[in-house]
Parts: sequence; C-alpha cells; structure tokens
Amino acid sequence: MIHLDTDSDDPAPAQYAARLAAAAGLAGAAADKYGEGDAVRAAEALVARLLGKERAVLFATGTLANLLALDRLCPRFARRVLVHPDSHVLADTGDGAASVMGLTLVAAEPAGPGFTAEATRAAILASRVGRVRQGIGAIVVETPVRRRFNELFPVAMMDGAVAAARAEGVAAHLDGARLPVAAQAAGRGVAEFCAPFDSVYLSLWKMLGLPFGAALAGSAAMLADIEHDRRRHGGALPQLWPLAAMVLARLDQAFAQWPAIFARLARFRAAIEADVRFAVTTIGVEPGNTLWLEAPGADPVALRAAARAAGLALPEPQGRRFPVRANASWLAIEPEEIATRLGEALG
Repeated sequence: MIHLDTDSDDPAPAQYAARLAAAAGLAGAAADKYGEGDAVRAAEALVARLLGKERAVLFATGTLANLLALDRLCPRFARRVLVHPDSHVLADTGDGAASVMGLTLVAAEPAGPGFTAEATRAAILASRVGRVRQGIGAIVVETPVRRRFNELFPVAMMDGAVAAARAEGVAAHLDGARLPVAAQAAGRGVAEFCAPFDSVYLSLWKMLGLPFGAALAGSAAMLADIEHDRRRHGGALPQLWPLAAMVLARLDQAFAQWPAIFARLARFRAAIEADVRFAVTTIGVEPGNTLWLEAPGADPVALRAAARAAGLALPEPQGRRFPVRANASWLAIEPEEIATRLGEALG
C-alpha cells in the first residue's frame, strides 16, 4: 500500500516484525534493563548527534517527553508556557501540563500556523506584571502543525519568535514530531534547524514506522537524571532495546531520505496537475510534504474507496478535498504512477 494519508510508510505488523528481526543484532547479546544498556546508550548518542545536542534520552511517548522538557525548562516563578492555539501540547494532552506538571499553558496570538516575535514579546511581558510573580518560562514551537494538516510555521516568523523569547531570557522548546519535514522545507540540516532551541522532542514512530517511541534532546544539565522522572510518571519500559535497535538501524536513513521524498512530491504535483480532472493547492504559505487534492464533481468517498482498491491509501476527505501527505512509501513507486492510478480511480 502506498500511503497518501500519513507521514510514515506505516508498515503492517508482519513488516515491522521483519524489520525488527533484521535490526535485532544491533541490540547486543543481552537486553537492557529500563534503558540501562549499551544499545540504548548508542541509540541515544546517535539521536543527540543528528540533532546537534549534548544528550538525548529515549521515551515511550512524545507526550511525556514534551511535558518533562517543559517542566525542566520552566523555573519556579515562571511556570507558564506560550503555545500556539492549535498545538499538540495544548489540544491533545488532556491538560497534562497543568494536572501533571503544574504548568499553565498560554495561547499565543496566532498568525496562521505560527506566532510572531511581537506576539511572543507581548505575551512574555504581560505575564510579568501580576502582583504574584508567575511569568512565561518557555515557548513551544510545533512545525509542521498536525491540526492544520502539516501546515508549516513560516521559518522567518519562527526564527523571530524564538529570538524574541531568548532575548527575554525565556527558553524555547521544539515539538519536532515531524522534524525532518520541517528541516527539509526550511532548507536546513536537522542539527541547524534544532540549534536555536533549548530542547527538542523527536517522534521516532512517525519517522521510522514504529509502533511507539520518541526522544528528547538538549543539554546534559537539562536532562540530568531525567530517567528518574520518566519512571516516576509511568513512562519507563522494562526493555527499550527494540526501539534502540530500530534507531541504530534506520534513523540515519530515515532522515536522509526526505530530499528524495520532497522531489517525488514535486513530480507528483506536476503529473496530477496535467490531469484537468484534478485541482491541487499548497497547504499553507510554505510548501511542505502535504498538498490539498480535489477532484471537482467527483464523490470523495467513492474516490477514496477506488483509490484504495488501486493500492493508494487516501486520507479522509475534508469536505471535498484530501490533505495528501508524501512519505517514505512514495520511494517504492514512481510519482507519475501514483497520479495515473488516481486518474484511473476516477473511472
């Protein structure tokens, strides 16, 4: 199946099991114990190197990685966090920041998928005028924004917002669930993209087609003894070697393949635009790995079913449009063939 609906190639369980079996030799002769083991240390060192940070730690979930990062970045009298209104941390963690970490999330004035330097500075200064001191301790940048169909935080706006926060002594955290997409779209290396941020969360399951996994990277001081917090909050797995082995086997490749994926998306767009039955538009201001695809006059539900029969997994339609996503599965097929199959699915 060629996926037009996710950021990963989403292997079936049998495919994942085969990948893990091929990588298992990298885990060493003995399993780790709650992350204590050579393979886990090697995987964490690889993540740290790729992201350009002193240290990285593996986690089962990105939710916990994000929350623990913010808890550590925010000092006692700056327990507020500035986030975009559509951000994952605000909208998808069930008030975990407040109920688990004692943090208050403050929605920034949005400018599309991002927020400006001026809005950042204004929110930080406004947080400092209360009679009881409780300022903003960190800002969160999420890009691409999942709730906006992977629309990108415009890179110049992002740079300005992060610089404004740092100038006020406020930390910056990158929710990099789809970090390779953001870096490729910005024309930057992954480490270069991460450089302005104090901490970075990276989703491993999204980029590697795994059933679980995340990493948190930052300075050694910021991450000191975080394994104890990971366990305290119920996030410690007895064995992390499956995640570590897959990181060691595939993470370099997963990062390196995004230029080719973006190139295939451009070829797909050219091919599908040549078919007058389809209309294609960019999602957001800056192009990423997603496109709006519409077949005016066609039934989206019927088109989705016909495409699946042709080996193409379209996402659920949003009205009459599909938010199509390019990913690693596109490397198994010529993009012109994807356009041809979609055309045939129209009948």
